Amino acid sequence: MLTLKNKWYLLIILPMMALSCKSKIAAHQSIPPYSLADTVKPDWYREYYGQVVMIDNDFVTQKNGSYLIDLPLQIVPDSTYVFFLSTRIPVELLKRSTEFYPDLQHFVLIVPDWRYYDEVAKEASKNGMCIEPATTNFYYSIKREDGGVKVDSIRLSGEDNARFDFVKPISPKGMLTVYRRESYGSVCCPRDPKWDNVDKDELFLRDFEHRSHLNVTKGRYVQMEGKEGEKSIYYTLPGLSSAQRLQFLVDKYAQWIVNKDMEAGAFMPQLFTPQIVPMVTEGFNKMKELP
Repeated sequence: MLTLKNKWYLLIILPMMALSCKSKIAAHQSIPPYSLADTVKPDWYREYYGQVVMIDNDFVTQKNGSYLIDLPLQIVPDSTYVFFLSTRIPVELLKRSTEFYPDLQHFVLIVPDWRYYDEVAKEASKNGMCIEPATTNFYYSIKREDGGVKVDSIRLSGEDNARFDFVKPISPKGMLTVYRRESYGSVCCPRDPKWDNVDKDELFLRDFEHRSHLNVTKGRYVQMEGKEGEKSIYYTLPGLSSAQRLQFLVDKYAQWIVNKDMEAGAFMPQLFTPQIVPMVTEGFNKMKELP
């Protein structure tokens, strides 16, 4: 994987140093962060993070408050992943979204203190100065366990910040890039209520393709997972743009909302991501492409 060292410094510091100066002689100074309340570093924090995944605008599509981060990742069980969020997606969305790399149990999220940087930029513009802000980030530890989410955080500035290197994720051969996985439990013991809506699901797909003029059933796979009919359906959505994928994911998510009178997009905004999963080609649980 390709390592991009110090990209965080270029993304955060250089744009701030490029502020225009009204005065002939630029005034260089550092404005301290507005709060240094939390300085005790928690156990999960590391002074160095390797293989940090950058989430920037190149991967992000937004519609009505919902987002698709079109950045496929292969999730290794029991591993902690580290993300640097250089785009202004609401942090609360990443904390609560179960669609953000669903198989991920623990991740660290590093987020620039945009409020602080905005204050520095405003002060620089007001006084006609070039001001170099102290690099300031929030670090979040987000754990999914027992059906809930536990979040801890720390805010660091200047030399107190961790060092980290970036990686560019790659897609290994023999894998599927999956944008949505829908799982069905037993048909009998006890019966998964989803089975009562199988026919409605096919109607939804036909209706969506008719309305949108998009083919979302291409590249759809089924995998048997148990002797009582348990199965999963994988949507790979090939040939679609990120905006088209997000359109489908939002509507598909809304399909399973209890209140069927609710319009797609009227529910709480969601955050979607694709995952890379192994392509099983033999055995009872081999994946078969659906017509």
